Amino acid sequence: MMKRKVVIGILATSNYMVTNDTFKDTYRYGNNYIKKVYENGAIPLLIPYCDEEVIYESLEMCDGLILPGGDRVRPVNFKVIDYFVKNKKPILGICLGMQTLAMYSVNLEKEKRIIKKIDTSNHWPIELLRDNNEALAHYDYIDKDSKLYKIFGQEKIEVNSVHNNTITEVGKMFKVSIKSEDGLIEGIENIDDNNFIVGVQFHPEILPQFNNLFKEFIRNCLK
Repeated sequence: MMKRKVVIGILATSNYMVTNDTFKDTYRYGNNYIKKVYENGAIPLLIPYCDEEVIYESLEMCDGLILPGGDRVRPVNFKVIDYFVKNKKPILGICLGMQTLAMYSVNLEKEKRIIKKIDTSNHWPIELLRDNNEALAHYDYIDKDSKLYKIFGQEKIEVNSVHNNTITEVGKMFKVSIKSEDGLIEGIENIDDNNFIVGVQFHPEILPQFNNLFKEFIRNCLK
């Protein structure tokens, strides 16, 4: 009997109701995330919406969730996160995905804006194109007492960076485990060891040296 593969849900970047043109009510999925999941032996499932509402049957098919980068956070994103948190299914947040996890965790406790504009210059230094996908921008420092240290196996890593905003804090369900050399939050993780929820600000899906993050995420989805 063939063993069932892990199914990883990938959340869309939503363009719903951005304009008055209904033909532009679209959802976008980045191929880099799909490719990374597939290359690590899991099945990518593109999570659909219907008029910005969650189709919960699609979430039930998933063993884990990737929250990708993007340019806007929708209320529906928090509904999806809430489902995976309450059902103890692993989550990996990347760039805006990490920021969305932080927003979710803070909003469980209080209504507070935790996103701010970055006022330093090394977090959007280049435009990542096909011929320089693996370009690196700055160093991050990892707390040795963290899941992310166990995954990456080192205290100092060099990362890419394509974000204009940063988070200022996280809620009680998370700890900050990575900071940039200029002190910005670049990695968070759930304090509950029985629930794998991790977020990173950089983009590991285009850097092969960080493939262990996806391996560990998918391994936790097998449990």
